[in-house]
Amino acid sequence: MTRPGVAAAIDAALFEDLMERFAARFGRDDTPWRAWPLANAPATLGGHDVVLSDGEAETDAIDRVAATNAVLIETEREGGRWIDTVRSPMGTWVLDVPADDDTAHSPAFVAVLCAALSLHFPAHDALCIARAWQPGSAAWPTDFARFPKVRHAALVPPGQSAPAFAPCPPDLGLYAVMPSAAWIEKLVPLKVPTVQLRFKSDDPAAVKAEVVRAANAAKGQSSRLFINDHWRVAIDHHAACGGDSGIYGIHLGQEDLDEADLDAIRASGLRLGVSTHGYAEMLRVAAIGPSYLALGAIFPTTTKVMPTQPQGMGRFQSYVALMQPVIPSLVGIGGVNAGNMREVLAVGVGSAAVVRAITEADDVPAAVADLTRMFA
Repeated sequence: MTRPGVAAAIDAALFEDLMERFAARFGRDDTPWRAWPLANAPATLGGHDVVLSDGEAETDAIDRVAATNAVLIETEREGGRWIDTVRSPMGTWVLDVPADDDTAHSPAFVAVLCAALSLHFPAHDALCIARAWQPGSAAWPTDFARFPKVRHAALVPPGQSAPAFAPCPPDLGLYAVMPSAAWIEKLVPLKVPTVQLRFKSDDPAAVKAEVVRAANAAKGQSSRLFINDHWRVAIDHHAACGGDSGIYGIHLGQEDLDEADLDAIRASGLRLGVSTHGYAEMLRVAAIGPSYLALGAIFPTTTKVMPTQPQGMGRFQSYVALMQPVIPSLVGIGGVNAGNMREVLAVGVGSAAVVRAITEADDVPAAVADLTRMFA
């Protein structure tokens, strides 16, 4: 028998304790989140409701929740593991984690889930936090082994593994992300440790010309050159040069991973760096063993449209604590400049990416020298 409007059982004391401990670190949503068993969910839902289903939900229930911008979490038991399907306005994720007990949505799980949502984590990340939470602990989770594996959209099929990409040193240093090969030519003589060509064009000839020009500028120099997005052009030129092209690696965003031939990049010997914006994305990418992870955006940025709100230093610290033992080479990205660089580096990463701190500088060599000194 269903009772519409009856909320899911929640450990209220645990929820309040988490909010008291972590609201200053992550921020707190002014609107309370509510959790409902699917059978009891009220007729009217909204963007701060999460509906919990034991097992797969019917299509009409999925559509009803989606129409209100609410969150639906469907949980199935598979052996000794929980399979969670998270449906939200940000998309669908399927996550797989060992089961701590026989209750899919225990009061403690609901408390951590609602706390994470109230701390501004998106639904798929909140689910990761809730499943990774150590029962009886008051510490924010940092044990990678307790976090879920990604089944959808997985980059490696469940039960399989992928060889890691060639590693990067943990201290990539000052990382300059530049819009043209001309900028790469300016920065390589200044011995910027790591540079990236982020050239945007739909003209294949223009892309190839920029990649080749940037590669020629970096060849034989100390700067490590990454090519953003244009992975096929980069590996073709690298192969044509017999592996001595001046290109050190390729950088991809989340949206590029589904289209790129990761096996071809790995076989080329080039490094692979990937942008991530939260827990689920980091877990997804960790499965392929990238050379580095870029974590952000830490601060507001105007250089590109970001899929998420700025993460802030609290999240950045948490991401570094989780991922550094797994992927030692981490890069702080998004809105980093001379004014906040030391704060970013104090977290313990060996690299931070900048754009406007260089491109808008009145004296580029002086700006580079000032930024580089911060790493010492």
